Order: sequence, then structure tokens, then C-alpha cells
Amino acid sequence: MVGRVLVAIVHGTFFGVAPIAATTLVPPEKRGGAVALILAGLTVANVLGVPGGTAIGNAFGWRATFWAVAIVGLVATFGTALLLPRGISNGAPGGSILREIRVLGRQQVATSLLIVAVVMIGQYALFTFIAPLLLEVTLIDPSVVPWLLLLYGVGATVGVLIGGRLADWRLMPSLIAILLLQVLAFAAVALSAPYAMLMLIVVPIWGGINFAFGAPPQSRVLMWAADAPNLASTLIPSAFNVGIAIGAVAGSAMLESGAGYPALPWIGCATSLCGALLAAASFALDRRSGATPPRSAGAPASL
Repeated sequence: MVGRVLVAIVHGTFFGVAPIAATTLVPPEKRGGAVALILAGLTVANVLGVPGGTAIGNAFGWRATFWAVAIVGLVATFGTALLLPRGISNGAPGGSILREIRVLGRQQVATSLLIVAVVMIGQYALFTFIAPLLLEVTLIDPSVVPWLLLLYGVGATVGVLIGGRLADWRLMPSLIAILLLQVLAFAAVALSAPYAMLMLIVVPIWGGINFAFGAPPQSRVLMWAADAPNLASTLIPSAFNVGIAIGAVAGSAMLESGAGYPALPWIGCATSLCGALLAAASFALDRRSGATPPRSAGAPASL
């Protein structure tokens, strides 16, 4: 348990710092793509790591999987130390925790973090229980489940890259559109769940739309907190994880109430719709007030 806590601390620290470093290394108009590449690393790691770790564990014992992860982490650490330019700076003044806290009061930052948490509730209310849904509702063979999850991962990888491009193109309209597509995707999962052939098509599309969501809100937080990004950036993975935790609890509560697995996608419909409404309201406030991101952010003109 102590080991898990330490790993979680390192995980959160990395994903707080990495988006700042990545967006610093690219022109402002490519920040969404930089964030998307980080998220693509997560999806590719899941696509390759889950079956790879299982195969290593089956061949050499479960401890070998942990040694493999440690070696990969060591290689990544040395690679980062060698390849990341030294002395990079986001141009923001540092040293003031009060400035970092004040940035969180900007409605664009607070709303984006709230949207992340709300949307993750719906995603993980379903994804936490996707395997039993496939087994007990779709009635597919257990040997097919990993392959269907692999298709989900492939769709997620494609989706996260598309989401990054959309964030660089028209951030807020793209975010709202993605959330509305999520509503349709969750409804498609709910209606297709009893039919195996339909789920083979719907699940990868659902994964792609889910992960297309990742880059736009993160890009918006970094854009509007560019003059003091450190605390806001670390709260991005926190918002994701809060939503994931609540989503798993919400899905479990739904099942314990007797609703059954087919009811879980409708939680995603509701949360994605709430996210879209929040994004639309925040965008309308931006347009009405004429607010612009901090000048030091170098934000793209098209929001």
C-alpha cells in the first residue's frame, strides 16, 4: 500500500509538470497537439502494456512484470534527462503561491477543471464495468474481451490525436462538439449492448470520442493559467482522478440498486451533457466579457 501511494505521488507530479514542459517546447498554435501527444503516450502504454505485462507475468512470474516496469521507467528517466532541453521556461514569473492560487479563480480555469471531473464520472461509471457488461449483457466469449478492449485502445489513441488537432483549431467549439458526440456515443453503447456485432463497431468509436475529450480542457487550463501554471497544471490530473473515483462509486451504486449494467451508459449521457452545457456557458461568458488569455501565454487567437 505504501508503494502504491508513492507511485501515485510520482504519477501525479509527472502529469502536472509534463504538460507545462510540452507546451513550452512548441509554438502556441500547437499546444493542443503537444498535450494530445502526452495523452497518446498513456493510451499506447495501455494498449501495449496490459497484454505485454500479462505475457511477461505468465512467462516469468508476476514479479517480472514489476521489474520490467521499473526498467522501462529507468530508461524513460534517462531519456528525458538527455533529450529535454535544459533551462526551458514557460515565461511565467515564479515563486508566488498566492499568484498560483489566484489563477484558480478564473472562471475558465475553474470551469475546465470542473468539466473534466464531471465528464470522467460518466466515463468511468461505465468503463470500470465494461468487461462484465460485455460478458453478461453482450454475451461475448471471454477470450474476445481483451481484443475488444484492444480495439477500444486503438480508437482512444486515434481519438486523442484528433482531439489535440481540434484543440489547436477551434478549442471551445471543438470541446462542446466532442461532449455532445459523447452523449450520442454513450447512448449508442446502451442501445447496442445486447448485440455483439454492433458492439464491435461502437466500442472503438466510443473510445475515440472519449479520449478526444482529453486535450481541449487541458489546453484551456494551461492557456488561461499561463502566467502562473504550476498549481493549475497539477490540478488537471487531480480532476481526472477525482472524476474516475466518483465514477467507479457511482457505477457500483447503480448496480447495487438493481439497475443492471445496461443502465451505466446513461450516466455517461447525463454527465457529458452537463459538461457540454458548462462548456457552452463558460464560452458564452468569454464572448460576452471579451476576456482574453494572459499575454504571456502566447495563446492562439482562435478560442
